[in-house]
Amino acid sequence: MPSGSIFMTPGVLRDLKTESTYDIPHALRNHPVGSLVTYTLADPRTVGSITRGLAGITIAGSAVDDESGVLIPLSAALRGAYPERTRVRFYGTRDEVSRVDALGLVIGTQARRIDVVDLTTSAPADLSDLGVSIEQDAEDKSDFPHNQLYYHVGPETAWTTRIHTCTALAMWSRTAGISYLSHADSSTSPKTIAENVTEFFTDVIKAGAVLTTPGELSVILFTAEDTLTGRATSVQSVLGALDHLDATHTRAVYEHAKCHIAGPSDAIVVTAGAAPRVLLSYPDHVEHLLTRYAIRGEQNVRGILVEVLKTAEENHEFEPKAYRAAKKARELDDKQLYRLLVALVGYTDEEATKRWG
Repeated sequence: MPSGSIFMTPGVLRDLKTESTYDIPHALRNHPVGSLVTYTLADPRTVGSITRGLAGITIAGSAVDDESGVLIPLSAALRGAYPERTRVRFYGTRDEVSRVDALGLVIGTQARRIDVVDLTTSAPADLSDLGVSIEQDAEDKSDFPHNQLYYHVGPETAWTTRIHTCTALAMWSRTAGISYLSHADSSTSPKTIAENVTEFFTDVIKAGAVLTTPGELSVILFTAEDTLTGRATSVQSVLGALDHLDATHTRAVYEHAKCHIAGPSDAIVVTAGAAPRVLLSYPDHVEHLLTRYAIRGEQNVRGILVEVLKTAEENHEFEPKAYRAAKKARELDDKQLYRLLVALVGYTDEEATKRWG
């Protein structure tokens, strides 16, 4: 263990005997400049350890390993794909980073979560009425219809559903009025997704969209909670596509991507005129409105709920959630909504008073 060394700057150590200088890992830069210290040289990073992945940040066209402070150059394709000092897990060799995962580190955080359920309407009973159906793109398509579509790029309305262990990727360009939709499972090729996404970006840029303009681009991953946190999942298939995109496209996806936790019966819909959204079945839509109102008493939700309940058929299965909404309506002295909730579950005023208090 050499000794008698001194910090020349916060990031560089110089050995007073040999006059050799060494970069100091970021985690160890906690001594004042000029401090005398003892030090141990880290073992050189091996190709194998980098292949398994290292945690760090991006700096000036390189990835910096947290543990050792070693800088490894990003491949030409990855330079500019992520903002400076982006947290990443990176892979490759000791000479070059060939793959980066940045979005996977943040897509499950609260800052990236979004709720895009359309409160104003429910899905039609026959989802084919919505437009073009997009099915799960699997490695083995032998049992699929020959005319089945696995991704969509264009102004037409398209939809997909049955999000169990799959992940749908939806995008929309405001200027171009063009949307993208695909439905991946864990066997879907990231290269195939990248080719489809590239088609979307090519079309929207040709239509005059500037990807860096605020509000221009919507990017949403729709998946289940346990799929989001698992390994070797459909989410990883989608995230892997970023390594095969042009750097400007990767950056656009990374900077705009949000995540909506979807259910298996949710209909994910893209159109020319609005950001991707989720339509719920009629029963799920009513229950969603009842729950939202019961928790927050939001007036915009109240208005939608009143209009829905005016034409709703009596259904006692809504009773548990209707009861909670009725408590909120009484709390806010909303007699109109309370009467509609009573009618929804088929109670008389006397029964409601007896059962709901």
